[in-house]
Amino acid sequence: MMSEVIRQETIVFLLSVLHGVCLTFGYDLLRALRRAFAHKTAAVSIEDFLFWLAAGFFTFCLAFFRTDGVIRGYVAVGIALGAVLYHFSISNAVVAFFTCAFLQIKRVCRMILRVLSFPLKKSCQFWQKIIEIIRKNGYNVFMKKIRGNCYGQKEKETEQQQP
Repeated sequence: MMSEVIRQETIVFLLSVLHGVCLTFGYDLLRALRRAFAHKTAAVSIEDFLFWLAAGFFTFCLAFFRTDGVIRGYVAVGIALGAVLYHFSISNAVVAFFTCAFLQIKRVCRMILRVLSFPLKKSCQFWQKIIEIIRKNGYNVFMKKIRGNCYGQKEKETEQQQP
C-alpha cells in the first residue's frame, strides 16, 4: 500500500503536469489569435506580459493550495514535463485548428458587419448626394436670397412688381 503522503505528492505531481499542459495550451491559443489577427510588436509584448502574469498567478495558486506554499522540485519538473509533452505532441495541431476557427469567426463577423452596415452606407450615400446637390445648385440660390434680404433688394423688387 501507498502511504497517504506519497499518494498526495503523486496527485500534486500529476496536477503540476496538467498545469504545464494548460499553460502551454493557453499560450497556443494566444499564438493562434496572433496568426488570425495581425498584431503589432507593442500588442504582442502586452499580451505576453499579461499571459505570464496570469501564468505566474495560477502557478502560485497551485503551489499555495496544494503544497502549502512550499516550493517543491517535483512540481517544477511536472510543469515542465507537461509543457514539453504537450508541445511536442499536439501543439501544432491545436494551433492550426484554432487559427482556422478564429479565421472563420473573423469572416463571419465581417459578413455580419457588412450586412448591418449596408443601410448605414446607403443612408450616408443618400445624404452625401443631397449635400452635393445643395452645395452645387442650391447653395448659390440660397445665398442670393440671403444677400437680397440683407441689402433690401427683395423689398425693392416687390414694390416694382406692384403697380
